Amino acid sequence: MQIQKTNSLIDQIYELLKNQILQGTLSDGEKLSENTLAFQFSCSRTPVREALKRLEQDGFVSIIAHSGSYVRDTTMTDYQQLTEVRAYLEALAIRLNCENHVLTAPLEAILDAMDEISTATPLDIQAFSKLHYQFHLTLVELAQNELLSQTYKRLNLSKSALLFSQNLNSKGIKKTQEEHRRLVEAIKEGNTKAGEHFMLSHLWRKRDRFKIEAESV
Repeated sequence: MQIQKTNSLIDQIYELLKNQILQGTLSDGEKLSENTLAFQFSCSRTPVREALKRLEQDGFVSIIAHSGSYVRDTTMTDYQQLTEVRAYLEALAIRLNCENHVLTAPLEAILDAMDEISTATPLDIQAFSKLHYQFHLTLVELAQNELLSQTYKRLNLSKSALLFSQNLNSKGIKKTQEEHRRLVEAIKEGNTKAGEHFMLSHLWRKRDRFKIEAESV
């Protein structure tokens, strides 16, 4: 019973810190105090340390020996590498969805909701960004490959969606939606070759932008 309580507490600390990092409440590079967190959760430092280790494994935190734990400072190079991996994971999802002839209604419903946001005034870019992430996550989950889904989620793309939202405008939204609709059409037609190719080109352009920015720093 004690082990279950400890694991539950570790989960609580992990989820709280992860959400605060994703929402920007905790800034890149900010130090995380084990003593403060232990006091906040009325516990010893042991579950705090375990939660921080998990956050490090999932790419949210950097633990530096003899210094402490810090919110990971994500660079343009990180986003570049993340997008390179993401592109091929989503291309695999497209292939599986085409082969399995999945129903595209969930994807189309998300795109319809994104269209509604894009025509509203004022434009809620963060809401659009969240649905954009949900579209790609749903695309992967429809493939029904548990290992693929787990690997994809570990990329923590919801964090990079915040960056996406900061660089979006009406023109970019229109182009993004057109490309999303083409991806859905490829799945509906079972056109694996076209779907894979278009997904890779869709994301590789974003990867190239990150690469240029990384090299300019």
